[in-house]
Amino acid sequence: MSVGGLTLIGIGGIIGAGFFLGSGLPIRTAGPAVLLAFLLGGLITAQVTGALTSMAVEQPVKGGIQVFPQMYLGSFAGYLQGWTYYLSSILTISSEAVAMAIFTQMWWPRVPTLLLAWIFSALIIAINAFGVKGFQRIESIMSVVKIGALVGFIVYGGILLFAAVGHHSIDLGSEMILNHAGAKGGFLPNGWISIPQSMLIVIFSFAGIGVFAAAAAEIRHPNGIETAAIWTLSMLTCLYLASIALVLWLVPWSSISTSASPFVTAIQASGLRILSVVLNGVILIAAFSVMAGALYSANQIIFVLAQNGNAPKQVTIQSRTGTPWVGLIVSTILITVFLVCSIVLPANIYDFLISASSYFIFLNYFIILWAFLYWRRKPSEDNKFISKLAIGQPVSTLVTMIVLIGLVIFSLFQHDQRMGFYASVLLSLFLSIVYFIFVHHRVRR
Repeated sequence: MSVGGLTLIGIGGIIGAGFFLGSGLPIRTAGPAVLLAFLLGGLITAQVTGALTSMAVEQPVKGGIQVFPQMYLGSFAGYLQGWTYYLSSILTISSEAVAMAIFTQMWWPRVPTLLLAWIFSALIIAINAFGVKGFQRIESIMSVVKIGALVGFIVYGGILLFAAVGHHSIDLGSEMILNHAGAKGGFLPNGWISIPQSMLIVIFSFAGIGVFAAAAAEIRHPNGIETAAIWTLSMLTCLYLASIALVLWLVPWSSISTSASPFVTAIQASGLRILSVVLNGVILIAAFSVMAGALYSANQIIFVLAQNGNAPKQVTIQSRTGTPWVGLIVSTILITVFLVCSIVLPANIYDFLISASSYFIFLNYFIILWAFLYWRRKPSEDNKFISKLAIGQPVSTLVTMIVLIGLVIFSLFQHDQRMGFYASVLLSLFLSIVYFIFVHHRVRR
């Protein structure tokens, strides 16, 4: 794998419905100040990615995101990291399936959300089960398409902005293009506290950095992981900030709905409804692409957990084509359970799934940074490789860990996110109980 290929996979695997649809919630929470939230999200992710790539370059092993905590923090940390990362991937698949259902209802509004979500989930499970020749190439094409769509939106918005600045008339039906970013309360309409309150979904938009640890054993030159990570996060942050800024300029932040993509809403406001239909289709591709990557990651991590004694050995059973079919069955059952829970529980379907997954991501980030601190202290004959992304470590590492704890506390002020927090805490407690009753003694042996 080349640096360019890893960069493409990194950007393509991260951009999904979590940004195209989920960004509506932080925009509603923080208003125009959401730009600062995305900038902070990029800085936090850079610190975590720097810690992960530092360890991955030094020790390129498969399943590093779970193996490193187990090596430096102990078996329980590795167990908890692996299983919460796995559950986060399953929740991501469920949330992307719901997002795809919401986008599809633009064309078929009468079809139930749960039915559409199950259809999309079944499709991605079937692809993983039976395999499709050349699917990796198809995945790369989908990555290029959704990156191109985001760049296209920025170019389109830039043209409108340039025309407006040049005092050209742009017909929007009943209104002209205005700068809505300063409307209703200015840049901080809900105060500074709204920035940390919006960070849960913002961090989810940057999730997917585990690809850099997974690629450590496959890339030609391990040092290239750092280069790919720097390019990925830099381009991703720039794309996020530019596109969100244009959304805020095109439509009032207070009119953004959490049940529709802000980007589709902005395109519709510009008068080109046919373009909004095209963008809606591209977002479907983006969600499908992230679902494919998340299910592949989930199957890989549960396979590694079983190899390390942290999951039943039956999970390692594979078909003749190499598909871990037992692990795939477990993933299928859990996806179904989460989809059903999202309907039964008294919370917005998408908000519940994405917030529960986000809390696990916060925990995964914290554990990676903690393992990095212990890794730094381990004696080594050679000078340790420290990624440039981990600038200011170890002080910046400690500060980032404190910030993560603070952001979790602030997120609880958001009523829609509490149900996800309760679900993630209960699942973590269940995993801990299972470990100390069934797993602990086996791992020690």
